[in-house]
Amino acid sequence: MKNYKLIVTDMDGTVLGEDHKITEENKIALKEAEKKGIKVVFATGRFHDSAKEHVNFLDNIMPIISSNGSIIKHPITNEVLYSNFIDKGICLKIMDIIDEYNLRYQVYTDKKILQKYETEEEKRFMKEFIEKNFSDKAEIVFKKDLREDVKNSNVLKFNVMEIKKQDILDKVRADLQFVNNIEITSSWKGNLEMMSEGSHKGNAVEYLCNLLEIDREQIIAFGDNYNDLSMIEFAGTGVAMGNAEEDVKNIANHITDKNGNSGVAKAINNLILQKVISI
Repeated sequence: MKNYKLIVTDMDGTVLGEDHKITEENKIALKEAEKKGIKVVFATGRFHDSAKEHVNFLDNIMPIISSNGSIIKHPITNEVLYSNFIDKGICLKIMDIIDEYNLRYQVYTDKKILQKYETEEEKRFMKEFIEKNFSDKAEIVFKKDLREDVKNSNVLKFNVMEIKKQDILDKVRADLQFVNNIEITSSWKGNLEMMSEGSHKGNAVEYLCNLLEIDREQIIAFGDNYNDLSMIEFAGTGVAMGNAEEDVKNIANHITDKNGNSGVAKAINNLILQKVISI
């Protein structure tokens, strides 16, 4: 059995159930791992404030990796251990491309979320969607033009959300390939995310592990989507969810059950706590 010292888990599609809350089985398994001296870190594409409400059940609350590795921040002390902002000029180039296709998008800054909208109906839809699926804890500013706000903000991530326009998202991704110094990924179908070059979960996990003096072989990481690939590859043990994209399953050391069936707990029980659980 490996001497694990750190569990790193994605949130949506991984440790969170279909209701976007951590299942009781996952909570129990993570707390049992804590009792063995193992630290638990959440690594998510979410905005920090919409992630931090989920960690309160833990006894030893650790910094959260959010915005796909663009920032590492402690949810209690608000200490920022690491941040990587997108250059202002590059932000405007990204916006030019997205606006050309007239798509809805968010801008994650170090303070709040900026949400672009065109009509009042669209604004209501996006507000309800965000509150239902993510959190109403984060400050969200709705505007028709975000350029001045972006010029005066520290930008961590762009998040394009167009569930029914995958063909257009593919065109946007192709155009973005010509923008230098950015990372492009996706965390669910119908979305596209852009961060500054070097901002991904793998780098953030490595940075945090160096601070904690934990070797990569002592890390077990859980994920389900493309933005999890880098940390699944970096960790000594990578675990893909049963609902994960095939690319994630292909590089993982283990495949567990789906997020809705508490797959994280089942893997922790089998691989760390030595409880034989059927998957």
